[in-house]
Amino acid sequence: MRTVDFHIPSQGERKVWGTLTLPEEITGPAVVMAHGALGFKDWAFFPWLAAFFAGQGFPAVRFNFSGSGMGPQPDGPFTDLEAFQNDTISRQVEDLRAVVQAAIQGRLTSEFPPQKGVFLWGHSRGGAVCFLAAGRLPPVKAIATWATIARVNRYLYEVKQSWRQQGFLAQESSRTGQALRYSTAFLDDVEKWGKEGDVPTYFHNLGIPALLVHGSEDTSVLPEESESLAALNPQARLAILAGANHKFSASHPFTLLAGSTPSAGSGQAAPPAALLEAAQRTVDFYREVS
Repeated sequence: MRTVDFHIPSQGERKVWGTLTLPEEITGPAVVMAHGALGFKDWAFFPWLAAFFAGQGFPAVRFNFSGSGMGPQPDGPFTDLEAFQNDTISRQVEDLRAVVQAAIQGRLTSEFPPQKGVFLWGHSRGGAVCFLAAGRLPPVKAIATWATIARVNRYLYEVKQSWRQQGFLAQESSRTGQALRYSTAFLDDVEKWGKEGDVPTYFHNLGIPALLVHGSEDTSVLPEESESLAALNPQARLAILAGANHKFSASHPFTLLAGSTPSAGSGQAAPPAALLEAAQRTVDFYREVS
């Protein structure tokens, strides 16, 4: 197993930085991984999960959305606050499509040939972005989400009023303590998606297999959000994991050896049970639909 860093252009002059984890033997489609709000490609369990996928024969492509505020660095403070403030859901959809097209065309790295199809995986808001992007991406063969949100236009009226009056919505990163801002362009954009039916309409019309994994103890995004989506699509599979929270009992930084499992040896501690169960259910799903 090995990792290769890459960067590709997205719309305009935006850059998408990513890391490809390659298995010793490829036995399934690549999994393109989309992070959530305030997340990034090396957040918490992401490197571990990429290695877990690769260990099962699925190349893993994790990347930073161009408006994540993070560049190629694996950790540390958000360095591009302007990009973060200018981000929108539509830009994230464009970035995800750019990564998928680069994988299909063999443009991620010379070590990774063109792909016939890919799987998507998304955490939290990244799950919603997967659903919004997939309808116009024929190479996408299946989607798995963990703790997905059910709508991007999810803000209360009072919050929207204050947002427009101030010209921004402030959010503090619990990881770095930085005060980050969402512009009113972000708000305009989520309202546009809302008028188009938001995630429920796109999910209902998806037309490919989908797995929604959610923790029963998730207080950041309630499990009812995945449950409500699963009821809209007969191809959807729902897995509510007892006792799991929004991070599936992981934390940042996540110090466990990438991809290690209880049988991996080398004296490494096992991953949290909730994380391992979510990962195994996801791999089983990908194998079944391959």
